[in-house]
Amino acid sequence: MRILHTSDWHLGRTLEGTSRLAEQREFIDTLCDLAEAEDVHLILITGDVFDTFNPSAEAENLFFSALERLARGGRRGVVVIAGNHDSPDRLRAANPLALDHGICLVGYPLEELPLGKGKGGVERVAAGPGWLELKIPGCEEHAVVGTLAYPSEARLNEILSDELQEETMQQAYSERIKALFKDLSRHFRKDTVNLIMSHLYIAGGKESDSERPIQLGGALAVAPAALPETAHYIALGHLHRPQAVEGTPAPCRYAGSPLAYSFSEADHRKEVVLVEAQPGRPTSIKRFPLNCGRPLKIWQASSLEEFFRWCQEERNLQCWVDLEIEASEPLSPRDIAEIRRRHPGVVNIRVRLPENLFSPRESSRTSLPLKEQFRLFAARELGSDPPEELVDLFLELINTKEVNGSIFDQDPRKGERG
Repeated sequence: MRILHTSDWHLGRTLEGTSRLAEQREFIDTLCDLAEAEDVHLILITGDVFDTFNPSAEAENLFFSALERLARGGRRGVVVIAGNHDSPDRLRAANPLALDHGICLVGYPLEELPLGKGKGGVERVAAGPGWLELKIPGCEEHAVVGTLAYPSEARLNEILSDELQEETMQQAYSERIKALFKDLSRHFRKDTVNLIMSHLYIAGGKESDSERPIQLGGALAVAPAALPETAHYIALGHLHRPQAVEGTPAPCRYAGSPLAYSFSEADHRKEVVLVEAQPGRPTSIKRFPLNCGRPLKIWQASSLEEFFRWCQEERNLQCWVDLEIEASEPLSPRDIAEIRRRHPGVVNIRVRLPENLFSPRESSRTSLPLKEQFRLFAARELGSDPPEELVDLFLELINTKEVNGSIFDQDPRKGERG
């Protein structure tokens, strides 16, 4: 059996307000082409299909279009579970229609899907709380798939510990997930391809800035040893960096997100995973790198002129840029506009100014009007003159309360007066 594992599409997600839907469509095209080229029997999508509980119509249209293409008229199996970003009820709402296409949409942990056969031949021949057995056309083996959609206490409808100590909560959660996996693996057989899919955090996994934390200081982390040893493959979602999970008793991977969703992922190589599994034989895992979507670049320029020279190379214009520029004085609105004209993909602009640029004697600085003090501070922090709307908003806020002395007596970034 040939299985394709993908995860964390985050359809509808933006990069600092910039839409990524065109890049996500490119990924879907790549995924569908790969599934055809590799003659895949079953596709596992391990959560965070959408970026929010209430995705846009465009994001939902892209998802359902992708499912229809991947399912090949019901001749290929597709199993989707909800992640922490997904609304379980929204994801599972299309299940009555999905069965006809060989698609299984699992919103909650331990959800039980009805049996039935789709128009293309994919059949659910057995099922129970959290698991199902699939018969897929063109494949001799059946697949037994244990599903554990994002298992928060709320979605499990359980309180796993009455204590608030992190260590106790951590242990209770990990033990409960271990027990759930053990129950799911009881349905594995020696004559079936046995799979586990879940959306959770395994202790030791490498995180990035674009993931919404699902653990409170580690309280929802699961020990690698909690995963079942009898699975041919364990497909995980949540972490955006593709990676194998160390210390698990069976082959286990995070497929990662198909696109880089924050500049902390600028060096990530995105991928999907092709698994070949057969009863009684070792599992084969092949990773397919993804080159869809614009890369994310962090660029440090010693001057505006150096950045403009960098923009002259066509390949440098085909990316999203987090830009830091050294300058002798704050950038003017005209400078900012010219940066964005030369490179429309610039998302963030930071200016590194000389340390002594805003270091007049304290007596002279505090003698300035409050409005000018704020202008100096904002220019130092932003690297450019603050917009008039920001200055007006500051004055409006400051006038609502009594101000004693200079607003710069304390560093406002430390959360104190100012």
